[in-house]
Amino acid sequence: MQLRKAVRPILIAVLMLAASAAGAQSTPAPANPLDPLGWFVGGKWVAEGDKGPDGKPFHVESTMTWGENGRTMQFTTRFREEGKLVTVYSGIYAWNPARQRFAFLYTDNHGSMTRGEAVMEGDRLEQEFEIVSADGAAHPFRSTIVRRGPDDYDWNVRGLKEGKWQEMIALKYKRIRD
Repeated sequence: MQLRKAVRPILIAVLMLAASAAGAQSTPAPANPLDPLGWFVGGKWVAEGDKGPDGKPFHVESTMTWGENGRTMQFTTRFREEGKLVTVYSGIYAWNPARQRFAFLYTDNHGSMTRGEAVMEGDRLEQEFEIVSADGAAHPFRSTIVRRGPDDYDWNVRGLKEGKWQEMIALKYKRIRD
């Protein structure tokens, strides 16, 4: 019994030393796979379109921020409607380690949900996604974002028409820094 009492403080001391040594030798955190998209963060991305779905010119603004854990990027897209900015899209980008590509998910203010995957190759972000409307109908799309500089990029969306991918919209975005 006395031997146990004598061994206990020594065992506790050894465990505490081992724990502190392990902490001192911890490996650095792995690189964040979302870093290639980090250039999107900050400021407000703005584009003007000649012809929206209603046939009229339109104004769009998007913001991108890091999620609180640093492993997601959150975005919000607003359109100017009747002189006011209206939030239309809200979503996230994350890294899918099993597929080794970016995953994204967003919803719109009409109840549609979009999910997709993206790959960054140099200054090009190639995206494939499916928009599922509130009534459950699913439609495939592709888009390309090409970074032109620190504060501008080109963006387009292609949809299937008669079995072929055809451009539906193309915009030039400029960043307005805070």
